[in-house]
Amino acid sequence: MAEPRSKRNVPIPYRFGAAPALLALLLGTQPGCTREFFREWANQDVSEAVFEKSRDPRWRLDTFSIEPPAMSRFADPYDPDFPPAPPDDHATAALSPVPQSPDNQLMIPAEGTGYIEMLERWQQERESLPKPPKRGNGAKPAQPNGPEGVGQPAAPPGPSQTPSPFLPGAAAPPGAGATTPPQASTWKLDQKAGAEARKTTPILLADARTAGAKKVIPPPRPASSFATANAEQPRRSQDGAVRRTAQQAVDADNSIRGVRPGDSEKKPLGQPDSTLTPVSPVPLDPNPNERDMADPNLARPGQMTPEGPKGAFTQEQAAELSGVLVPSIPELNEAAAAGLPSNSNPYKVTMQQAFTLALINSRAYQSQLEGVYSTALAVTLQRFQFQPQFYAGLSPQTSPLAGFAGAIPPNRFNYQTRFSPGGQVSALQISEVAGVGKLLNSGGQLALGFANQVVFNLVGKNPIQPSVQSSLPISFFQPFLRGGGRAVILEALTQAERNLVYQVRSFAKFRQEFIVAVLMGSTVQSLGTTFGGTAFSTGSNSDPTTGFIPVAFNLAQVSIDRRNVAYFEQLVNLYTQLIDGEASGLTQLQVDQARSNLVRARQTLVQDTLTYRFSLDQFKQQLGLPPDLPMICDLSLVQPFVDVWDSIDDWQRDPKRDLKDLPTLVGKVPQLEDVVIDGRSMLGLYKGSTTYSEEEELEDVLQAGVRTALEYRLDVMNQRAQLYDTWRQIRVQANSLKGILNVGVTNQVLTPPTSTNPFGFFSQATQFSLVLNAELPLIRLAERNNFRAAIVNYERQRRNLQNIEDSLKVQLRQDIRQMQVAAITYEIAKQSLELNIRLKDQAFEQIIAPPREGPARAWLSRPTRRPKPRT
Repeated sequence: MAEPRSKRNVPIPYRFGAAPALLALLLGTQPGCTREFFREWANQDVSEAVFEKSRDPRWRLDTFSIEPPAMSRFADPYDPDFPPAPPDDHATAALSPVPQSPDNQLMIPAEGTGYIEMLERWQQERESLPKPPKRGNGAKPAQPNGPEGVGQPAAPPGPSQTPSPFLPGAAAPPGAGATTPPQASTWKLDQKAGAEARKTTPILLADARTAGAKKVIPPPRPASSFATANAEQPRRSQDGAVRRTAQQAVDADNSIRGVRPGDSEKKPLGQPDSTLTPVSPVPLDPNPNERDMADPNLARPGQMTPEGPKGAFTQEQAAELSGVLVPSIPELNEAAAAGLPSNSNPYKVTMQQAFTLALINSRAYQSQLEGVYSTALAVTLQRFQFQPQFYAGLSPQTSPLAGFAGAIPPNRFNYQTRFSPGGQVSALQISEVAGVGKLLNSGGQLALGFANQVVFNLVGKNPIQPSVQSSLPISFFQPFLRGGGRAVILEALTQAERNLVYQVRSFAKFRQEFIVAVLMGSTVQSLGTTFGGTAFSTGSNSDPTTGFIPVAFNLAQVSIDRRNVAYFEQLVNLYTQLIDGEASGLTQLQVDQARSNLVRARQTLVQDTLTYRFSLDQFKQQLGLPPDLPMICDLSLVQPFVDVWDSIDDWQRDPKRDLKDLPTLVGKVPQLEDVVIDGRSMLGLYKGSTTYSEEEELEDVLQAGVRTALEYRLDVMNQRAQLYDTWRQIRVQANSLKGILNVGVTNQVLTPPTSTNPFGFFSQATQFSLVLNAELPLIRLAERNNFRAAIVNYERQRRNLQNIEDSLKVQLRQDIRQMQVAAITYEIAKQSLELNIRLKDQAFEQIIAPPREGPARAWLSRPTRRPKPRT
């Protein structure tokens, strides 16, 4: 039976190899905390630093996060710590190494679509609201038979109680009375007239009051076959056959004279019938003489006959005819103006909705948030320098700012084997180190540590017995001259903290400018500060600054151009018709000038339409939306002005219009709101004035604006604080001119060499060291230059601050003056609007009135362009 092996004969690697291997596995393969932990840790420290610097109500931040909103376009649905790889360029990937093989790679870049859901919801809310009446120039409220818009055919009358005269052999339904009014019919807005109306004209229903009798529903027929209900001025039919047939008399039995009922197929129209009494033939054309049709003196039904002297129109007739020059303009198709299909239904956003989209999707806003975050990260690092920093491990590569404590043995895990003729020699060395270090405000560095070294010599008489050595070092290092003191040590932390304050203020100023940029497309000039000064045009953001109001103004300008084109077209048509009359007094030059104005108006319309579409695309890009998104801006902002223009056009169409009503119409133009600064009205100085010379209190108003700006302008606050930063640098650079005197003290408590207890420290086994480091300030040329440059920078910054404050005063004074001039110009433009309306009305009447004896009226040949009040 084999003897059991004693413990003394067991190989050492079997008994001691497991523990070191396990320790190496635990320390060498431990990766640390997760990515999510470090990300959340950074977010927490940054949020605390930002909220600490934003306590002031003037730049307060209630919430702060750089995580994109879930509804934004740049929202990422994937894990931020392990995002999938984006699509790579194939040529670049083929021509370069590929060190990483992603588990997941996207085919297209990730892009959120939550903003589309917002637009859809807003569109549904808009469609659920009651639809306002159409606001087209000259448009009327919708009638039961359907709206009668400009450019659409007139709604046909209801079906007659008798069969159509164009249907031979048709009999009237029983019970149909001749006096029964027709019923309402269905009519579509896009219905065509003439020959193509057969495909679109709806079926006309019979009278509902003939329910007891059999209803006869005639088949569809062209809309042009219906006669207009206006007896005073009949509507001319474009179909010659219909016109000729409609002029023939119809008897009570619905038969055409000269044709018996039911015999229309046997006997053509116009052939005599022996059974009937002969009647005189009806001519097919009421005006067979074409020369008489072209005669301007030929009287026609409803035609106004000149009643003035020498065959001219009277003043009343001229006033009535001048209304013809005011055309009825159809409602603006906003989708077509934006370059979209005319029958499309694009998203329409209001000013508030556009601002909401900008807050969610603006890349500039997100870049500013990330700028604040990056500045706060530097603050967290500087704060960490003055916190206790712990370290531990086998040969740690990262030391605390105070350094490692004392002279410690090499901390490592080392197993080595050597083969020699005398046999195998193996040794296992395990060294660990741990400690903590702290940097003091005065520049002192305090470090406390623990070092342990265990060595197994796997040869000799007693290989089991290891050699253990431990130490408890504590060290302190203090510079007294150069590099010491609070002014030098705390400078980096102080500057980082102040930079965060500057960045938070700049972000608050950016938010104020962001509102102006989204609404007006302009920004406020930043005065000297380098924080957020070019927020809208930095490398991380190239979005344009167009603004909602300029886009709406460009669309309103397109509407004005359409009005001008319609006016010039009407004027050219009238000139063309009046030039052949001897009493008109018009020349071919005047007609050509009117046509030239029409061509220029059309060119302006095309150019302004292009400008509007380009500005709309830029505005979408400013909001962070794709330019091809079918979205337009709501025109409710300029609708009050459009209503005033429509009311003026309606007044001009009225033949009984009175010039005394003009002040009331012009008075409906929106009024400007006053601007009050420091309790003083900026626009009240010139209210109700006609000379605008009452400026006794103007200087007080300017001073009030300047005082308010100097107190509340955040960029000026940053400039004043940066002046103090340059002053601090003088003392920091002066410290480098001093000599060097450093003192280092180290004390270690060790374990006895014969002890195997790693914690068996012996009070008498200690080591103490004192190190002095001194240097005379002999080589200080570079430091001298830095010190002198710091003084120059401080003086330069003082002058810069003076210039900034003076520039602010000049800017504010000029802004207030320009605002007052804009208000005065707006009031003058309202007065000019009334005057231009009078001139245009009189010009229209003079065009139709007979020429007077005297100089030629050349100014009438220039059609007046419609005045545009400033918005």
